[in-house]
Amino acid sequence: MGKKCIICGEEATFCIKGTSDYYCQECAEENFADISVLQKVEEEAQRLKEVIKERMKEKQDTDADEENIKEDI
Repeated sequence: MGKKCIICGEEATFCIKGTSDYYCQECAEENFADISVLQKVEEEAQRLKEVIKERMKEKQDTDADEENIKEDI
């Protein structure tokens, strides 16, 4: 289940970067003179996945470092 358009409730394909304002293709074209300023929902989802993956790796590295310190004591 994806994000929904804030105007009509249809499946969203665009969003305003940094907000939770999502738009379907039709509503985006009707409400914005230039939809290229909008971010594709797919791109935003991929960016968030990368951030999560990076943070999980950092946590694993931190946990491993803490374990190594405990073993040295």
